[in-house]
This record gives sequence, C-alpha cells and structure tokens, in this order.
Amino acid sequence: AASREDLCLRLPSLGEDEWFAHVPGFGLCCAKDVLAQAMEAVSATYWPRSWCVPERSAEDVCAEAFSERAGGALIVKPAAGTHGKGIEIVRSCCDLDAAIQRNCQNGGIVQSYVDRPLLLDGRKWDVRIYALALPAPGVPGAFRVMLAGEGLVRVCVDPYEPPQPRNLHRTLAHLTNYSLSRLSTKYEHSDDPEDGLHGCKRTLSAVLRRIEACRGLRAKKVWRALGAVARGAVDAMGQRLQALAFDKGTWEGGEAFVELIRARMGRCFHLLGLDVLLDEDGNPWLLEVNSNPSLSLEEVRPLAGVSSRTEANQLFVEVKKWERLMEQPLEGRRWGRPCRCAKLPRPHTHHLCPIDTAVKLPIVEGIMAIVRRLSENAEALAGEPADLAAGTVFTPV
Repeated sequence: AASREDLCLRLPSLGEDEWFAHVPGFGLCCAKDVLAQAMEAVSATYWPRSWCVPERSAEDVCAEAFSERAGGALIVKPAAGTHGKGIEIVRSCCDLDAAIQRNCQNGGIVQSYVDRPLLLDGRKWDVRIYALALPAPGVPGAFRVMLAGEGLVRVCVDPYEPPQPRNLHRTLAHLTNYSLSRLSTKYEHSDDPEDGLHGCKRTLSAVLRRIEACRGLRAKKVWRALGAVARGAVDAMGQRLQALAFDKGTWEGGEAFVELIRARMGRCFHLLGLDVLLDEDGNPWLLEVNSNPSLSLEEVRPLAGVSSRTEANQLFVEVKKWERLMEQPLEGRRWGRPCRCAKLPRPHTHHLCPIDTAVKLPIVEGIMAIVRRLSENAEALAGEPADLAAGTVFTPV
C-alpha cells in the first residue's frame, strides 16, 4: 500500500497467510512536520534544529535561528512536499516569511541548513539508506529494524558554494533530488556501480571506498553511524506512530478500523528511505524520511543530437518508417526506444539504471526472503534478528 487510501482499502482483505507491505501510521509519521516533532521530542543529535510552521511564526523562528547561527541559512520545506517541490533556502526574516507564505500554508518546517557538507569533487551529495521495520512482538510501538548494506548516493549537478544571497537561486547546487537534477543537461549518468568518481547516482559502498582512501574517514565508522540514525529515527517515529495508528480519529473507519489494525499489525512490514547528509567532519544528519521510497530501476537519458523540435519530429518520423519497413512496432520495447513522455521535457530514451539495480534489487530480494521466512514460521520474528536476515542485504541495528 502506497497511500492511506490503499491501506484502508486493502488491509481488511488481508488473508491469513499474507503479509502487508505497509505499517499503519508510518505514512503519517514521515510527514516533515510530524517527523520534526518526533525528532525534537527525543532531542535527536543527528537532526538539524527545526521549527514547525505556521504553528511557530516567522518572527519567532528568526529570533531563535538567526541569533543562534549568525550568518547562517535556513531551508523551508512544505510538510507534504515531494521531489524537491516548494523547498527554498533563505537567509533573512523577510525571505523566510515570504517562503512560508508561498509553500507552507498547509504546514511545513523550517530547518537549519547544514552549510559545511562533505563534498565530492566540490559537489554536495547525500545518501538514501533503506531500513526495514517489523513490529516487535508484544511491545506496542516498538520495531525490529534492519538496515540494508547498500545505499544510493545522489550528487548535485552544480558545484557547491555556501549559501549566499547571490547563489540561493542555484537549486541544483543545493538539492540532490533526482526528479530535479535529471532535467539538467549537465546530469551525468554512470553505468558502473563500482565507480565512486563519476555520475550523479553512485553506490554508497563505492563512494565510501573513495572517501576512506582520500580522507581517511573509515567506511565502517560511517555505517555504524548510519545504523544508529536508522535505529534512532524508527524508535522516535514509533512513539508517534503508536498514538496515530490507534487513534480512531485518524481513520474513516473509526474504532472498527483501529481494532482491525491492532489485529493485523503483527503481519505488517515497512521499507523506509532515510535521506542522510554527512558534514565535513563525517557526522550524519538526517534530512527526511520517505515512507514510500522509489524502487524504480529506470532512468531517462536525453537523445544525443536532437536539439530542436524539427529534429525531434524528424526522428519520430524515421522511427515510424522503420516500424512499417520491418513490420515490427517498437511500442512494446521500452528500453532504448525514442520517447516523448513527461519524464523528460525533450526527446529521450528509457534505460535500466545499473546503479539503481545494484542498490534496490538486493533490497527487494532481501525483503521477499525475510517475509517468506515469517510466513513459514511466524515465531521467527520473536527469534534472533540476525537469523531472520541471514543471507540477505539486511543487518539488524
């Protein structure tokens, strides 16, 4: 289930021997404002200082933020925003108030901007790590957490500069979102999961090998820190999830649906995508948590040599001619076929992304193996987590 509507529709029909790929409440807890409240409640040291708006006024935020971080920047995020939409970086009270008015009418957060990130060849980057959460037997709100042993690094298209009024508009120097960067003509594709030097997408293992060799930051230390972030974040959200999932006001079905959740929570699991930034000292900072991380293995690549609408039209005329000549239409051949869909505003082709495949395919296979073990033996969840994850990409944290 990818949404609350899916959850309400499909959970009631869950069979006795089936497992549900959604823990009720996680979607709500991953909203940026709810997540911020959960992190602030436990004083998470890996969470940048945050303020929920409009509960807190822009004046209050400015009084606290700019007095504590002279010359610092803030980043404004709408609560339900995705794909980098509505995110703005500001450095003044006036700009902050305007950004809140534009983007956070339905809630959002203002966050201290981590302005000294660890760079890769002068570019900012972050990593999405993946955590599998399984409700712990007999302990309401507690979860077994397993961290995938590979992550997806996203590198900015443009070189990084600390936020200043002259560069705040350069979104692609500050945000790593694939949905934004893939639109740039400077986006760099990579076909080698072992290459930590090139590409706007790279595997975390390749990047950490490079950083360890160049900067002495040990990969094992980074993985331990990431495991602690994943464990701490799920624990903090679990407390809030308990209140939301079992509140009859959360669901259209009221108390009857809450009782259904209580009965079937033990047969639910959830894959979370945690976006983490390392600062220049190697410390991890949790930026947000995605309750429905993309598992797509696809990427789009612009067609070389097609720079005008006339050239694009001619290309598609030639494709149709080839189809008629060969009596073999290309419609069923997604990979490599010239395309004009909305994924890219110019003619492009779709490809299987080797980086996404190296990161995400073992995660899906690992989840399937773990759920299969649970289906065959429901008592396995109460056993050793290492036994449950054995032979998969996941490690208990």
